[in-house]
Amino acid sequence: RARAMKSVKKMLGKGGGGGGGSGKGNEPAAWEDFSAFTNTAPIAPGGGGGGGGGRRHDAMAMGAGARASSIEDAEGPHPLTKAWAGRIKNAKVRAAFMDEPIAGYTSARDLKVLCGTWNTNGKSPPADLDVSRWLDASSRPDVVVVGFQEIVPLTAGKVLAVEDDKATREWEAIIERALNDAATTATTTAAAAAAPKNAAAFASDTSWQRAGQPPRTQTPQSAAGWTSFDSPGVSGGGGGWTSFDAPAFPGAAAAAAGRDRYIRLASKQLVGVYITVYVNASTAEHTRDVRVHTVSTGFNIGLNLGGFKTPDITLGNKGGAAVWMRVYSTPIVFICSHLSAGSKEGDAEKRSADFGEIVTKLSFPAPPSASSDGVAEKPAGVADAHAAVWLGDLNYRLNLPDDRVRAAIASGNCASLLGSDQLLLERAARKAFVGWIEAPVTFPPTYKYRPGTNTYSGAGDAGAEDENGGGGENGDAGGARVKVSAKEEKKKRTPAWCDRILWRGRDIRQNSYARAELTQSDHKPVLAEFTIVARELQPERLQETLDSLRRRLDAEEAASQPRCTLENPQADFGDLKHGETKAISFRLVNSGDVPARWGFVPGGA
Repeated sequence: RARAMKSVKKMLGKGGGGGGGSGKGNEPAAWEDFSAFTNTAPIAPGGGGGGGGGRRHDAMAMGAGARASSIEDAEGPHPLTKAWAGRIKNAKVRAAFMDEPIAGYTSARDLKVLCGTWNTNGKSPPADLDVSRWLDASSRPDVVVVGFQEIVPLTAGKVLAVEDDKATREWEAIIERALNDAATTATTTAAAAAAPKNAAAFASDTSWQRAGQPPRTQTPQSAAGWTSFDSPGVSGGGGGWTSFDAPAFPGAAAAAAGRDRYIRLASKQLVGVYITVYVNASTAEHTRDVRVHTVSTGFNIGLNLGGFKTPDITLGNKGGAAVWMRVYSTPIVFICSHLSAGSKEGDAEKRSADFGEIVTKLSFPAPPSASSDGVAEKPAGVADAHAAVWLGDLNYRLNLPDDRVRAAIASGNCASLLGSDQLLLERAARKAFVGWIEAPVTFPPTYKYRPGTNTYSGAGDAGAEDENGGGGENGDAGGARVKVSAKEEKKKRTPAWCDRILWRGRDIRQNSYARAELTQSDHKPVLAEFTIVARELQPERLQETLDSLRRRLDAEEAASQPRCTLENPQADFGDLKHGETKAISFRLVNSGDVPARWGFVPGGA
């Protein structure tokens, strides 16, 4: 491949700028900027706007048809093609390259991605909690994305602390146990020693440890091929990045026996919002440019110090945390959010405003090493990703009376409620998630349940014992009687689909959308499976594409020139006598494909 790239550079260094086509001559080619081609495509300017079987409830298979309505499917060049074509200075060559199908010079690899979201109600999980019904990795996905809301109680102390590594360590241990069986745990531990950690992207890492061992506190490090920093980012947010050289994880390539094990790639916490991303070892080798960021949308507070008022600070009791990454050449972003709560008039608009603030402020600063050609790269935004998944407790409710909602659920007619779902209404009104896609919701509302049961809160039997317990697996209610809390029942929350997963992009399709029947929280966890196409530049095929373009453009340039010929280029006047005049006709013929103009050129003296 290195030899092929050198050949591409050599070929692109030839030619010149003559004419309007590819050009020939001694001048440097105007489109030789491809000499810096790598699998890292530059970020376009102006970015930032806006598996398998298991014990799941009402899983839905959708196939490729689920992506048909995405606005990203409009006809036009692929985003990678646009990004790479931006390095071509010759307008005609650039336009010709834009028309080339990306499959001609890249290879496509299907990534299986499992995403899950769960509002855990601020409760610490039992150490033996089994979440395999939610994070079912039996189909061996390449990437697993887990988002939590209220991973810690939203008390004043927790909100001001922003991060709580005790809670994240507990949940990471449970996630890792669900993803990695006992046979791969030893391999995970063996690879840990060689892998430096980043405080922003690898906070409180437990994925490199044996289950049951006490966690280790990591500090930011830098080593050959690894660079890291943290920065406060924009107002109301925090960000950082981690950049890797392939293979992304030292020692990962050597762990051939554990290539299906999962490694925690990145994680980020904003008070109760927590997102963590796992990849298998083979995917880790082709993942780089990992960045994280948070945006707070909670309470605004300010201090008055002796008449001097400090700027308002937005607290992180609500907001979003996100992970940006590249797999091969494809940029992908995952966003976890907890939007404003409430069921009063105007609360839906607040949630939509939260979405707008998060999607606008999420900015992933580029490390100096992110650009392959030495040009400073602009921060990436959500719109710069070729595939994006948004998950979380979006808190959208139903615009219906409580009794009608409960009656519809009891009769098994949940679908009749979707016409009053605030998220669907806000999207239809183009107030939020414009251009984002959600698969059809075919499962019952996910909120609000009596913790430890499968019964919706507000059933009117406070003080009684609920026998409708959980499934009886490893700390998940165990089917025992649960005391109904009078305090919780007074809140009388109408059931709603608060927990959702949406997506957008050109190289992504959704395969399933479901909820899991865990009872640890007052929310049910939700999961979705996707296929994301990750593309890799193939230098040999790129060279063939560029060679073919040059030949075609040269041929077109030649064909665009007029060609005139004389049918009788020689004149024979025979014998001429002095003073005699003879006339001979010449026939000039345009044998080309374009009109031609001609004229007589006076001869020299």
